Amino acid sequence: MFISLILPYMVMSFFDETKNFGLMAMIAGLVMVLSAIIWVVDGFDLGLIGVLIAGLLLLVFGLGVYQGESKLNIGSLFDEGVTSKFGLVVGFIIIVGVVDIVQGIFALNIMSIVIGVLLILFGLLMKMDLSPILKKIIWVILLIVFLLGIIGGILGVVAAFGGAALWIVLNVLNAVAYLVIYIMLFLYMLSPEVKSKMSM
Repeated sequence: MFISLILPYMVMSFFDETKNFGLMAMIAGLVMVLSAIIWVVDGFDLGLIGVLIAGLLLLVFGLGVYQGESKLNIGSLFDEGVTSKFGLVVGFIIIVGVVDIVQGIFALNIMSIVIGVLLILFGLLMKMDLSPILKKIIWVILLIVFLLGIIGGILGVVAAFGGAALWIVLNVLNAVAYLVIYIMLFLYMLSPEVKSKMSM
């Protein structure tokens, strides 16, 4: 009886703690780094350098969130900090954009670069003094995107069980990390802090 009462509180406390967001981002970044190294052993490809760099960027971003201080000082991209829920939502959108651009450059993938640029612009828009209507639209769009991310994370966990044992472990870690990240982002969007910032 006691466990059934305390468990929901423990789960919500986990998702509410921004340090855990950083931990999940670190895991996702580490999986990218390890995957790139393993793929290089099988055969070098220029695109793998992009995966390696992107993984390191995500790892450093996650470390900064975990320690409560931004480790990536790229102009004013991360000036919202990494300790508030709004700062994390903005920061994650921007870091994913940066990661897409890096991978796109090394893989010569124009679409990835374009998506990355759009994500960064979207993150920057969130920090601007927009009209309440535009902020509400952005809030709704992000809520839907993060919900789709949760669904994708669940499907990713299910699909991870296949192939060599090492890849199963890496794929499961990656899928679970992103599932937790998107659950946290979804909950952050519903928090009074973020809703206030987005005029909701």
